[in-house]
Amino acid sequence: MDKVSFYNVEHSQASPELLGNLYGLRKEVFADRLNWRVNICGGHEVDEYDNAHSTYLVGTCSGVSLASLRLINTVYPYMVEGPFRSFFEHTLPKNCRIAESSRFFVDKTRSRALGLGQLGLTEMLLLAMHTYAARAGLESIITVVSQAMSRIVRKAGWHYEILDSGEASPGEKVLLLNMPVSRENDQRLVEAIEAKNGQPLSAVVDINCQPPALR
Repeated sequence: MDKVSFYNVEHSQASPELLGNLYGLRKEVFADRLNWRVNICGGHEVDEYDNAHSTYLVGTCSGVSLASLRLINTVYPYMVEGPFRSFFEHTLPKNCRIAESSRFFVDKTRSRALGLGQLGLTEMLLLAMHTYAARAGLESIITVVSQAMSRIVRKAGWHYEILDSGEASPGEKVLLLNMPVSRENDQRLVEAIEAKNGQPLSAVVDINCQPPALR
């Protein structure tokens, strides 16, 4: 079985084909399956935060894209201070060492078709984000998640602080997380992936996430 590989690409450096594929996957996941109220244009899910300040982390296997997320440094406009602002009262950061994660997804249909359903792709995407953040000199990631997703993140080994809670819609509770970048969180994420696969990390995944300044 081929290993899963994660890499990062800046919006300004990404090809139209890559962005089209990524936005198409986001449409399938967020609009078609999860029924989120998102902007759809030409079969793509794309919004105002897909711009020159965005970095995408992408996970692939055998040439097939399976997972992704978007990072935006909080010195630039980001989602929590935009469409999510009314959910929370907490003061939001404007700090070059803090980034926001959004549009986090794993395509379970594709992963199962490749026989990767039990591999732990969510944990791997979290580790890729932590690895990129550490190499970029970030101190933490903030993100908005459901209660169910917060439990998944904790179980994966990334310990976090709940900054605030709110409602995205009546009865739909969401949490604003501060996810510190630390050696301990990195170690727990690695251990969770290795325990799930019964193999060393290097046998199942390559994480090739390097901030531009380090390439």
